[in-house]
Amino acid sequence: MTHPVSRSDWPSWPQFGDEEAAAVEKVIRSQQLFAAAEVKQFEQDFAQFLGSKRAIGIGNATQGLHLALAALDIGEGDEVIVTPCSWISSSSCVLMQNAVPVFADIEPDSLGLDPSSVEQAITPFTKAIIPVHILGYPARIEEICEVAAAHNIPVVEDASHAPGASVKGKMIGTFGTMGVFSLQQRKTISTGDGGVICTDDDSLADKLWRLRSFGDDELSYNYRMTEFAGVLGQIGLRKLGPHNKERAWAAHYLSNIFKNHPLVKIRHPRSHEVGVYYAVGIELDISDVASAELLAQLEQRGYPIRRVFPPLNRHPHFNPEIPPARGLPWEHPSYTGSMRGVQYKELELPVAYKYCYGRVLELYTHPGITSSQLDQFTDDLVSSLRGMA
Repeated sequence: MTHPVSRSDWPSWPQFGDEEAAAVEKVIRSQQLFAAAEVKQFEQDFAQFLGSKRAIGIGNATQGLHLALAALDIGEGDEVIVTPCSWISSSSCVLMQNAVPVFADIEPDSLGLDPSSVEQAITPFTKAIIPVHILGYPARIEEICEVAAAHNIPVVEDASHAPGASVKGKMIGTFGTMGVFSLQQRKTISTGDGGVICTDDDSLADKLWRLRSFGDDELSYNYRMTEFAGVLGQIGLRKLGPHNKERAWAAHYLSNIFKNHPLVKIRHPRSHEVGVYYAVGIELDISDVASAELLAQLEQRGYPIRRVFPPLNRHPHFNPEIPPARGLPWEHPSYTGSMRGVQYKELELPVAYKYCYGRVLELYTHPGITSSQLDQFTDDLVSSLRGMA
């Protein structure tokens, strides 16, 4: 028997139609497929939308994070403070520059970096900080930037989930030295794959532009955006505002339902912030084992739901059974910093361990979601919880 709510009738993503098809056909007929006029137009549109001086289109956000560190001349022996609650790119990019990731703990409100933990992690080797705005909820970016400024350390915002989010009216992605956005298929501006780096620093922007196209005098990369991504990005940017409003409506609809529930809390940004709900954060006051069982039941019923990222410091990249050919930068003989001789998987990160093993689930409520679909999800979630009692 087919369940009344399934992936077949829950709104899917991306949502492409005739406008996107015509734009892609235009690129095909132009025979100009790699970065040219359409990418330039998207860069201009995105910079204007964000209130940033410059925007540089790249192939994906992983490339963007890598280029940001390369543009800052970060390399062997340098440390970069990163978060344990994120997709792997926000810390593996550090390895791509043969530098050393240093994990600070998160704080519970946003699941972003805790400014006090960042402060404690700073050493003379610290050359950058990479905060991440998880699920489109702003991290405590003002405080993080204050800490960074006090030590003259650049901040690279990973805003992959957060185009359109803001703090006190200032757009996420414009607080740090650079902001990196993802346009991957799952993201709220979807181009299949793609990314943007934004900055107000002209010299950095010029360097990023050179580094994204291999062949520069300095080691550079083939990280260009395609014209397909450029035209899809232009359209996605125009639709972003209405789409963000629909996602926010769904989050608040669920929040009203669960406002008095003893085990379920719908997570929201703080009062001075605007979140964009790339996914709705659902916090559960149950054990990690029970959460895994609940998640399996909801996935079986077809809901687009999963748990937030497990702690990255326990990822194989930082605890390899067999060291990679390039070696491990924290074991290099010349490195004498804070991670020398430390086992990443043994780091003390109590808040990350509390929230990132099942306490928070992420539900994707794409544009077009209806109240009846959210009501059915609510019924199934509550029914599953009742069955565990």
